[in-house]
Amino acid sequence: MTRGSAVRRNRAHRSRGWWACAVLVAFVTTGCGPMWTMYHFDLGHSGADTTAPDIVPVARAWTSTALDGLIYGQPLVYNDRVYVATENDWVYALDIGSGAIVWSKQIGVPVRSTEVPCPLNVDPLGITGTAVIDTATNTIFFVAELTAPVRHELVGLDVSDGSEKVRVSGDPTGVDPIMDHQRPALALANGRVYWAYGGADCGQYHGKVVSVKTDGTSPLVYTVPSINRGSIWAPSGPAIDADGNVWVATGDGTSTTTYDHTTSVIKLSPTLDELGYFAPRGWATLNQRGTEIGSTGPLLLPGGYVFQMGKNGIAYILRQSNPGGIGGNVTSLSLSCNATGGNATSPGMVYVECLSGIRALTLDTTGSTPKLQLAWTGPGDANGSPVFGGNTVWVVAVSTGLLYALNPADGSVRQSINIGHARNFTSPTIANDTVIVATDYHVQAFRHAP
Repeated sequence: MTRGSAVRRNRAHRSRGWWACAVLVAFVTTGCGPMWTMYHFDLGHSGADTTAPDIVPVARAWTSTALDGLIYGQPLVYNDRVYVATENDWVYALDIGSGAIVWSKQIGVPVRSTEVPCPLNVDPLGITGTAVIDTATNTIFFVAELTAPVRHELVGLDVSDGSEKVRVSGDPTGVDPIMDHQRPALALANGRVYWAYGGADCGQYHGKVVSVKTDGTSPLVYTVPSINRGSIWAPSGPAIDADGNVWVATGDGTSTTTYDHTTSVIKLSPTLDELGYFAPRGWATLNQRGTEIGSTGPLLLPGGYVFQMGKNGIAYILRQSNPGGIGGNVTSLSLSCNATGGNATSPGMVYVECLSGIRALTLDTTGSTPKLQLAWTGPGDANGSPVFGGNTVWVVAVSTGLLYALNPADGSVRQSINIGHARNFTSPTIANDTVIVATDYHVQAFRHAP
């Protein structure tokens, strides 16, 4: 794997997709539209589309009909369609202009909490992690939890009509279909699909990363070498750097004496060999208190850095070249808030999902040591996973049912819109001049209102 090949492949996929759109436009009157084909937009999970126009104020363009189950994943956009999946193991393609259902497909029967000894707090449990779209093959991939027997399956559907292209076991040797649960977003790089598993802080299990080629072959598994636990569960899932390496963060564990890769950031090769790790010096205390750093996934920053923050309220910056081992972070900043979900970045800024309200940090990577500083704190109920687009930070207030448009300069509210209750850690999606958000059973879209 040559340097930068993973990012070049992703860009090439996007370029081929847009080139196909350009050719199509030459013969028909409609184009293929904007693309948001993976969690938080790109392989590093920046959550930022810096080319999107400023559309504030917005008004509701459409609300979908009620879908069959709860929606946890971030909506994806490709070829003028919006793609979402539900906990009832259904996948939907909606028209981006009207919200009408273009096609839908049932994958199977989801798992009920009574069927497993250590269930998540999601019932039923079907498709939870955000899917990923391979624009080279027009395939949307996701992992479904299914019953009779309880198991996981990686499924790839044709984005045009929902026809099945790939369907393989998501439980290669080393995965426990009963104890392991799939919540993080999927990633696509190196000609492979990557996803992760965690548990429910009950019983015996270990966090895992699984990967197969995009045709479903050649499974690989990395198991966190924990004494017990070490979930990889944050919604953002694996991030991929310019060399195609895979970055994940783990939850707490039961060990308080022997370091075992719990509450850590782990760097893996494209073939899931461990290349390095980082853990705070107080990892044992964090395990005791359940204040892990793996409640968000790694956020890759410019200049070869990684941003990581979790429940302990401390933001860390690591080097991609060397995560640093125990206590080897480049710098840190205490924010005194519980960060759980997914974070985002735009030039010179990092936006942190805190349960007590979004925080924005200024980021300076021009010197020999990067610098972080708190810039502003947003509304206290703005506790979803933020994204950036159109000179605006978009974030959902999960419990109060609001979509906020915030000024990135000072966090002031440019607009707030009633959308209704949404799932924890939900992320809006930017699709050029449209903002899309999934609430409990609906997908909603907003566009500029003069």
